[in-house]
Amino acid sequence: MTYRPFLNSLVALPLLMDACQNPIEGIQIRVKDPLEAGIVECRLYDPAGNPLPKTSRILMAGPDAGQVVTTLNTTRYKINPDGVLLLAPSPDAVLSPQDPFRFTIVVEADDYLTVVQPVTLTNANRVTRTVRQISLSKPPRTLMAARTTGRAGTDGTVSGALSLTTAEKSSDADRASVLVSSGTTLADRDGVSLKGNLTLSVIHTNTRTGDATSQVPGGGILGHVNGLDGGASLGTLRVTSMAGSVTMEMYDETYRLAKKLSRPLRWTMDLNPATINGSNGRVIQAGDIIPLYSYDAVENRWQQEKPGTVLRNGSRLTYQAEASHLAAYVATWSESVCDLGPVFRVNSKLANVDVNYLCKLIDAGSGAQVSSFYANVNNGAQIRIANQVKGRRLTLRVYDETDAWGKGVKGGMIAESAIGTACDLTPVSINLAGLPVPPVMKVEIKFSCPGGTSLDESALPAQIRTQYSEAGKENWRELITATRLVRTVSSYKIQPGRKYDFRASTDGGATWPLRQNDYLIDDAEWVLKISASMYCK
Repeated sequence: MTYRPFLNSLVALPLLMDACQNPIEGIQIRVKDPLEAGIVECRLYDPAGNPLPKTSRILMAGPDAGQVVTTLNTTRYKINPDGVLLLAPSPDAVLSPQDPFRFTIVVEADDYLTVVQPVTLTNANRVTRTVRQISLSKPPRTLMAARTTGRAGTDGTVSGALSLTTAEKSSDADRASVLVSSGTTLADRDGVSLKGNLTLSVIHTNTRTGDATSQVPGGGILGHVNGLDGGASLGTLRVTSMAGSVTMEMYDETYRLAKKLSRPLRWTMDLNPATINGSNGRVIQAGDIIPLYSYDAVENRWQQEKPGTVLRNGSRLTYQAEASHLAAYVATWSESVCDLGPVFRVNSKLANVDVNYLCKLIDAGSGAQVSSFYANVNNGAQIRIANQVKGRRLTLRVYDETDAWGKGVKGGMIAESAIGTACDLTPVSINLAGLPVPPVMKVEIKFSCPGGTSLDESALPAQIRTQYSEAGKENWRELITATRLVRTVSSYKIQPGRKYDFRASTDGGATWPLRQNDYLIDDAEWVLKISASMYCK
């Protein structure tokens, strides 16, 4: 059996190390249990891969802002080094559909677009948001962003025209322009007028590279599109040829987001002349009509919009359209796809294995790979395929390669399924009897007490969350979450003979003060030994 004491810093409250090494032995410290109801996990990332800003200003706005706390029930909001901001309603708050808990997360940083993220809680379930923090000077290669300011009267009327163009100082870059005409009245989605100082931001996504859909909502999938002017739903669509996207956001000095406009605003964007017209297969030209869709991130709602037109502007082709409300707009040709199907059912020797295996979806007609992903392949598991064109015939290949530790004993393809058809929900069997069961690791968090005392389980942290990474990679993954009463768990995620970094948190992941690096796992049982009198009686 291998015992691994954690290294710690003096600011870490629970002390994970051998008792003889304890530098603050005898000091009684109690750890405040983190809140667990209604947790909001906001995961910030820079889409260009830049490091997140070291200094951000975090504010709460909206009707219930005064009752928003951290998971340790304080108002010392902080983004951790992983880009995670953990928030919760005050323990005194009541969450219900009849009286939703509403607030807005605001994150400001120099040279970045301000993050304005509305949140509505109606129950105690955890909410996770993944949010872009976009640098104005170092954006992704497919994206340009800009912002400007203005003012609105007490009734929400813009006192002067608001005009904004991206990449104004670059003569060769694709641009997008938005014009809010003077006299336009702005209101939020509830009809409440914006007033005072305004900020308008515009994000333009071009199609000059092969990964254009990576920076638009849905990543190329438009889910359950609502029809134009209340018409029938278009179902789920998949992008086939995208012309570009423009996202418009406006908020006032209280961070109230505009949604409704008293009159449509005009906008244009430059186009890649090599864009293919999805209706006739040729490159676009002046006069072409390109379908338009909007996406409301707050409601997760796609809407068909009045299409725009391609115009010739000197040597450039541009797209001109109107926006009836503020949202993300995507100009694209698309095709209808199935929400679900085919479905593959797994027959294997695996049970309760907590790693996922490499799968490749294959077009049965051409043999071409359609996609690859990792999935659970425990016996009886179902692997559900989505967003495929109706009638397409597909097979599934599964490999002895996991998302936790790479290739297994066999390493290659284990099996290929029979043919399944898109939209058909009848399970198609795939026999993975040849897939070896990986070695299991027993992971235990063990508390020990000085002589003459015994463990006081009521004093233990409500939970200790642990993560692992390949040594030196800083690619953290969940390992186990132990509770006061359940401190031993079996896992297949870590393997004997490999080196790992480990870290632990007692506040739900807001901070990770307990860490040990470069450990060689040399046994099938691994114990995190905690020696601290604070948990003893």
